[in-house]
Amino acid sequence: MYAAFLVVGWLASRKVRDGTAADLIVAGRAMPLWMAALTMTATWVDGGYLLGTTEGVYKSSIQLGIQGGLCFGISLILGGVLFAGIMRRHGFTTLIDPFEARFGQHWAAVLVLPALAGELFWSAELLVAIGSTFGVLLGMNLTSAILLSAIVTTAYTVLGGMWSVAYTDIFQLGLVAIGLAAALPFVVAGAGGLDHIWTAYVAARPEGGGVLPPLSPHTDLWNGASVMGWWDVSLMLMFGGIPWNCYFQRVLSCRSPRAAQGQSILSGLLTIVLTAPPLVMGVAAFAYPWSQEHLARLNATPADAMPLLFATAVPPAIGLLGLAAIIGAVT
Repeated sequence: MYAAFLVVGWLASRKVRDGTAADLIVAGRAMPLWMAALTMTATWVDGGYLLGTTEGVYKSSIQLGIQGGLCFGISLILGGVLFAGIMRRHGFTTLIDPFEARFGQHWAAVLVLPALAGELFWSAELLVAIGSTFGVLLGMNLTSAILLSAIVTTAYTVLGGMWSVAYTDIFQLGLVAIGLAAALPFVVAGAGGLDHIWTAYVAARPEGGGVLPPLSPHTDLWNGASVMGWWDVSLMLMFGGIPWNCYFQRVLSCRSPRAAQGQSILSGLLTIVLTAPPLVMGVAAFAYPWSQEHLARLNATPADAMPLLFATAVPPAIGLLGLAAIIGAVT
């Protein structure tokens, strides 16, 4: 599969025409709307998105599980409405360019630092997600899995810049859709069927079955601090999901300001829709008849819920497709 990523990246590198910075960083501003929307969706539907949604639903509630996917999807819609068209109209190349135009090079150099730190820690989160998945399904050492994944993703990015990233993103998003679609029926059936898992979940967590938390506290699950915390984090995700260079790189790769705005809104809707499969897996993990060994592992590391389902609740071939879904999301 990693070899396939490299082949797709190499084939996509042929789209690079003259090798200029704009050609490599923003695909020569020639990316069609559909491709930009899919690469944007693939960027937000990452390993933390899949594993985190399943983990949050399993250990707490629907509201906490889908918070990331829902709010990041809204952030893409807000970014499209408020910023995408303007940024593309001015022909910027990076997130920092408008700050340099307004405040000068010295302040632009300062503002690069938090942007760089955000990308660095996000990359770390993704690589840990793939490393833990390799460990659960293949017994691979965490450090080895991280290094292998980092080398492959860096290699295909170097080959063709944004064009290679976009084509491999689309290929990887396809793996996510196929892997989750193939595994979900086996997971639900193994946990007793859709009606059973939902009944068991709501019976154990009557306040945790809705999409949004109550506006005021009702139970221990939603006390005053947790209600305020949910809305606080949600607003942070909705507005904090906009100022990322990887977001504006895709916005600025579009052919026109209108296409930039349209692809951002479309990818936001797709990001919200794709929370459904990992959400169902989190509910299924809660009702699944785990062995004592697996239950102890889940209690210690709830983030392993999705990989453990792929390892135990589905046939081996489907489990490999599930692994492909997580690897596709991460890379």
